[in-house]
Amino acid sequence: MTLFAILGSLVIVAVWEYCRPRRQREFPALRRRLANIGIWLANIILVAFTFAPAAAIRPQLEATLGVALPSWPIANRWVGFAAAFLLLDLLNYAVHRCQHAVPLLWRFHAMHHSDPDVDVTTSVRHHPIEYLLAGACYWLAVLALDIPLAVVTAHALTVFAAAAVTHGNVRLPEWLERFLQPVVITVDLHRAHHSIAPYEANTNFGAVFSIWDRLFGSYARLPRAQHDRIVFGVADLPQRGSSGLLDMLLTPWSVAGTQQRRSP
Repeated sequence: MTLFAILGSLVIVAVWEYCRPRRQREFPALRRRLANIGIWLANIILVAFTFAPAAAIRPQLEATLGVALPSWPIANRWVGFAAAFLLLDLLNYAVHRCQHAVPLLWRFHAMHHSDPDVDVTTSVRHHPIEYLLAGACYWLAVLALDIPLAVVTAHALTVFAAAAVTHGNVRLPEWLERFLQPVVITVDLHRAHHSIAPYEANTNFGAVFSIWDRLFGSYARLPRAQHDRIVFGVADLPQRGSSGLLDMLLTPWSVAGTQQRRSP
């Protein structure tokens, strides 16, 4: 089921892009897409060999420390599920915002933003070190708080499917965008986040819910007409030099280490 959801999300959005692309590609697609997917597969293997299941580590850690780690405090199944889901999504928002604010983290996260033609494969384009650091944050939270596996799985699949759609070279009906934006991250909200303009890129950090951006002052909605003029990428990286696998991996040593600024 998990594999079906992951591959299904990618395939559905890829077909959607092919049938009704939002904008024409500016750069050759094959090399870039193969590199994006290749780095994703490598990241999956890397994480699988790095992080053991938290449920298996907790008893060993408790025995080593001689203390009982806290258990998930909400006994009610549905309330506990909702609370844990929201907590993981808030953590996702916080990690993503730190990736833009902390210079060292931005160097690695910049690889994701350097894609010159954003499409469904951009959703899986992450530097291995960024992937490990973000994975460590979630793994430690799950380990420390005893977040139920069902919630972790549901949130991970939701984030993956949402990212596939919001990175897609597709367009939602304007009425649907207006209806969804107050609560969830939509295609238009996330496209602004991939703008080469720093004051647009430093908005809309949410993965599933936009409520975190609204609460913490990072929410921004661009007029629909402005979306066709968005330029994707990172200002101090050449667009044509950001599609090869080696170029992608060397991004942290090519991009400026200063964090992007919010104001124009």
